Amino acid sequence: MKSSKRKREKRFKKSLIIYSIVLAILALIFLIYIFITLLSYENNQVDNFLLKTVNELSEDDLKTYLNDNNLSTDLLSKYKTITEQKDLTIKHLEDETYEVYNGNRLLFTIDTKITDNKTKLGLFTYQIREITKITPNLNRGLFYYDVLVPSNFEVYVDSQKIEEYSESNEFPDLDFMYYNESMPTLVKYEINKLDSEKEITIKDYNGNVVDVNEDNFVYQNKDYFIKTSTLEEAKNYINIDFDVMKVAEDWHLFLTKDLSGERYGFYNISNYLIEGTNMYQMAYNWAHNVDITFTSKHTLGNPIWPVERLENFVIFGPDAFACEVYLEKDMIVAGKHQTDIMHDKLYFIKDNGNWKLINIQAIEEN
Repeated sequence: MKSSKRKREKRFKKSLIIYSIVLAILALIFLIYIFITLLSYENNQVDNFLLKTVNELSEDDLKTYLNDNNLSTDLLSKYKTITEQKDLTIKHLEDETYEVYNGNRLLFTIDTKITDNKTKLGLFTYQIREITKITPNLNRGLFYYDVLVPSNFEVYVDSQKIEEYSESNEFPDLDFMYYNESMPTLVKYEINKLDSEKEITIKDYNGNVVDVNEDNFVYQNKDYFIKTSTLEEAKNYINIDFDVMKVAEDWHLFLTKDLSGERYGFYNISNYLIEGTNMYQMAYNWAHNVDITFTSKHTLGNPIWPVERLENFVIFGPDAFACEVYLEKDMIVAGKHQTDIMHDKLYFIKDNGNWKLINIQAIEEN
């Protein structure tokens, strides 16, 4: 009886062990299945899929991309190091097209297509993709920069001066300054097909190094011009060898028919101007039409200019600058003192070696 009981206990233990082993194997299989499912789910997420594609590009593929863009295969090791980075970023462009970036530098544009949709464990739904086209961004090389500066600045790449720029445009809202070559333009240097990251140095027209901002491989200081508060400070950067305040005073007198000389002082004021410019024509029209004769009868106070300021200089280059003028002219009309205010920005350029007034713009008061 006892022997029979021991046999049953042995069979039970054996069955229990077998059952436990089977359960353990099934559990392991299920865990492996879940792991594979999760791995497949993660690998087929578009960012991971594209990152893996780029990371695993072969040397032959990379050589082909370099050759197709007329780049030396000596860059292969650097190119491979870049494409194998794990922190590349993916941006969705449109439809099933994506861009791959190394920081802010575009590496590839990749076209894909969805070949299947999967749902696993009733929870994980993902798409199976394949690559249809990989377009490397190598038309400017592995390393490149844009530099935007005035045309009288100098640009250096690792101490080597760049001689030619690719594009030149007038500065916005300063088109009136381009009567001659005194006013610099805004130029763009495209520095392409470098073999590594380089140090970009920019110097102004006096040879001083200029601090610039770099954004997405574009070097630029949007505050392109030197600015000073006073005439004395401005003279540290530019040779202003004439009386700027005298020009402003004469212009103010000219507008109120108080400037001496023929034709209400036009031939005196014209010495400051360039014939053929809008500024010259405006002065000519004022002196030669009937409006000037309607200027109210008045005398000038003593002093004529109780308040006058010359400030806020903007230096465009050695032959062009602007400054702000504030004048209060004391006029006596019908026995009463009246103040005629001139608050303008005056623009000057050199013409045949002489400083000339090229434009006047009123400053809006707050």
